[in-house]
Amino acid sequence: MMQSSVINENVNKKDDFKIRANNFLMTEKAFIILMMLACAGVFAGTHIFLKFHTGSFSTTSVTVMLSGALESGDYAALIGFAGGFLIARILEGPLVGILDIGGSIMTGVGTGLPALFLSLGYKTVLDNFILSLIVGAGIGLTIAIIILVVRKIMPSGYNTMGTDVMMGAGNIVGKWFGPIIIIMALKYNFAAGMGAVIGAAICHKKDKPIIGGAVLGAMFLGAIYMYV
Repeated sequence: MMQSSVINENVNKKDDFKIRANNFLMTEKAFIILMMLACAGVFAGTHIFLKFHTGSFSTTSVTVMLSGALESGDYAALIGFAGGFLIARILEGPLVGILDIGGSIMTGVGTGLPALFLSLGYKTVLDNFILSLIVGAGIGLTIAIIILVVRKIMPSGYNTMGTDVMMGAGNIVGKWFGPIIIIMALKYNFAAGMGAVIGAAICHKKDKPIIGGAVLGAMFLGAIYMYV
């Protein structure tokens, strides 16, 4: 009886922690902290890329653009491309209720703003790892404040339809990516392909999107195949 009481007390404590954590994550304070952490990590990742040619959080094509700009010293195209992504995503986020992390942080903060700093001669912010973390956190704080201000001045209820459209489009597109990932995994090698098929089948059986199972299955069996 006493053991059952202890178990119930532990379960209640666990539920309370989950509720408090969920409530905190829904606050503006949590959004600001998460933005500062994400931007600090991505901006410092660009510092690592400049020093060691690895660690960039941007896509391969944008990272190639950054490498080309570093070799030529011409950052205009990169600033225009990545900076445009950053501005568009910051303005889009409050309107639709979803922030595109790839366009805003990984491309804009990870490549566009470093290119802007380098073109202006402020190489110091990217030469030092600690300083790059601090500058990245400052960028995240600025972006978070802009998003929150735009969201506050926007008429209430305006973002509902935009959020539904983005989430619905994302879910539909995600369903089509599953078979494509299976085909690409089979083209890569047999083990990764079988992993993708098994993972997708498990998710399908559980009425979950098959894309997650396909990716995890391909990674799991593909990694085992590499080391056997």
